[in-house]
Order: sequence, then C-alpha cells, then structure tokens
Amino acid sequence: MNRWDIINTLIHRNMYKTYLEIGVDQKRCFNNIVIDYKVCVDPDKQCAATYQVTSDDFFSTNKESFDIIFIDGLHLTEQLHKDIQNSLRCLNDNGAIVCHDVCPWTEKAQSRTRHGLECWTGDVWKEWVHLRATNENLNMYVVDVEDVGVGIIKKGQQDLIHIPEKLSYSYLDEHRVYALNLISVEKFNKKTVNT
Repeated sequence: MNRWDIINTLIHRNMYKTYLEIGVDQKRCFNNIVIDYKVCVDPDKQCAATYQVTSDDFFSTNKESFDIIFIDGLHLTEQLHKDIQNSLRCLNDNGAIVCHDVCPWTEKAQSRTRHGLECWTGDVWKEWVHLRATNENLNMYVVDVEDVGVGIIKKGQQDLIHIPEKLSYSYLDEHRVYALNLISVEKFNKKTVNT
C-alpha cells in the first residue's frame, strides 16, 4: 500500500468529492487519485500544477474548501506547521488531511537539506509529534507503509502525548509507535467510516 492507495481508500470510505494536493513533483500521486474534483499546488513550473505558486501564496487567496488535502510540499517542520494550519481552515466537516514523509527510517533521511538523498523526508515528523503533544482537538495516526509513513489528521480528539523539549532522531527511533501513533496497514484497513 502506498500514499495514493491510502488517499483513495479514505476517499471511497468517506465518499469525499474534492481533493487538494500540496507539492506534486512529477504528479505520480496526483494522477492516481480517483475523485470528482482535484487541484494541485506547486511553485515549480515543470510540475504543471493547477496553481503554480507556493502553498503560502495559494492559501492566502484560496476561497475553496476541500474534503481531503494531501501535503507533500517543502519537507521542513515549519512549513508543515503552516500547511496543516492553513489546511484546517479550508477543510470540510469530516474531512481529512494526509501528510507524507512523517516516518523517516534513517537519521540521514530526516536531515533539513536534501544533498542528493534518494529518500528525503526532511524533519516534518517533528511538527507531527508536536501536534500530538499540543492539540487535543485533532485525531492523528500514521500508517506504517514503506512509503515513509503516511499520516492522517481529522478534527476530533486525542490524548496528548509527553515529549522532550528538544526532539531528536534518537527520540523518534526509540518511541516511534507512541510518538507518531503508528498503526499497521491491517489496522488501517479495519478502520470504519469517519475514522
């Protein structure tokens, strides 16, 4: 199972109709999404995104709302923070935000610069863990797939976790299941509508 399988499962399970993708690269994910209406945002002109602007610029003028939003843009914790907050403001009731790259399996992959890495997640996992520790009005979990972790956020509730003041990769490596709320593909497949 990969990111678009998870997104399409959520679309089917919740009868979603509208989709926004932040960061499209070669449109592999975007082209595999099956939904009535979809748009994408990426400042790279070679991506041929619907909106060829940064996510910050897109959200500053956006008037649409969406059932499901996939975030796979700039892989830095501070950008994920902004993209999630902006996405929550235009997310329909019962909608879902899906985040890519939240479960790096090596310390090198989660570095803040790509430096030619084939698998680069950046440090977005830190924002994920921070939200699990500070926002009780969200329901968050990460599906453990080879696709370096696909996180799902819905409005709802969660028990806040306790985390150290300074997050390190060693903390993530030792507390991965607890910190991310990491679940198996099997458990994801058994989830019912609205979860």
